[in-house]
Amino acid sequence: MFKKTRAIVVIAAVAAVLLMISAGASASAADIFAGWSEPMLWEHSTGDTERMPYLAGNTMYFAKNYDIYSSTFDEATGKWSEPEPVPGPINTGANEVYPCVVAGGKVLYFARYDPISDYDFYRSEWDEEKGEWGEPEVIIELSTDIQEWAINVNEDETVAYIVSKFPYNPDTEVGKRDIWKSVKVDGVWQDPVNLGAPINSESDEWSVFVDHAGRIWLDSNREGTLGNYDLWVAEDENATPVNLGAPINTEVAEREPTINDRFFFFSANKREGGAGGWDLWYMEKSPELLEAERAALGGKKGPVIAVLAGLGVVAAIVAIAVMRTPK
Repeated sequence: MFKKTRAIVVIAAVAAVLLMISAGASASAADIFAGWSEPMLWEHSTGDTERMPYLAGNTMYFAKNYDIYSSTFDEATGKWSEPEPVPGPINTGANEVYPCVVAGGKVLYFARYDPISDYDFYRSEWDEEKGEWGEPEVIIELSTDIQEWAINVNEDETVAYIVSKFPYNPDTEVGKRDIWKSVKVDGVWQDPVNLGAPINSESDEWSVFVDHAGRIWLDSNREGTLGNYDLWVAEDENATPVNLGAPINTEVAEREPTINDRFFFFSANKREGGAGGWDLWYMEKSPELLEAERAALGGKKGPVIAVLAGLGVVAAIVAIAVMRTPK
């Protein structure tokens, strides 16, 4: 069975976060990452530029030297596969950045550079017969002649969060690069709406990731930043973002967060202990905490954060009971 001291720590971590969520309280970075590892350099980080990670199930997509790559985590070995360029006509001589894979891994969103219109958003569907991504199509409704940078789309492709300098609605623009939201109606993306303050600031918000619980993860150089750019999280669109603090944020730039039930990934530029330049860093949930959460869900590996938030106190009690069960 688990050692008593470790069981107590894990029980406390699960119970504290779940009870806090059920009570409607805002989680701090320490609460969110209780039971997680310290930030570590990803095993496949090199001296090249690796950044803009996106976790979709056990596969991570990211930009390597401004082409889109993927790597898959093997739970049996605990290792990530050697990164490879995504198959199909996605990568070109231009820059491809900010991958976002949804619809059960069947749809890829990303941004591509054009010398006339700067970065625009594209969408590609997986071709089962060919075993590769299909020809991407520009998303006309969301692309302009000014830089569109990051895109995060929900699983059923009905809501998109984007980062852009373009004033879709000048009356609501808050800062420099801002986070905007668009909804799809009858298959058409509607005009983006600025999320406004406090999500946006007078400074730059460069990336956005919305997890299954509706929390908004972003990077920004707003007031309160420890270094160049820091990672922040807000409970929802109306909440004030909280700086994730040390040891996640440092005096260098930490950017582009993504999270699932097991891993938290981000990129950092010339961070101490890195491989040089832009590297991928990650934190991993402890095996005991991960097992407790999954056991509370009957062994499911889906959007643990969202389901536990709905279960609240009941999930905490179940998790505690599971942790006390001899192995």
